[in-house]
Amino acid sequence: MKKWIDPPSGWKYGFPKTFDTEKDGDMYEWLVANGYPQEEIEDLGKHFYVRQWLTDEEEEKCRT
Repeated sequence: MKKWIDPPSGWKYGFPKTFDTEKDGDMYEWLVANGYPQEEIEDLGKHFYVRQWLTDEEEEKCRT
């Protein structure tokens, strides 16, 4: 299964992207390391959210 993460206005920064909870560590640090501005996270404060969903390999093959 792949976990997709899409933060607010993520399309501006190349999101959604896949996130591996074991490999990628802290999601907020991962977002910033992958081009999402720290300022966006700070501006939204406790109201910062991300859309998340899971896909499996078969779904990915159907999309291409």
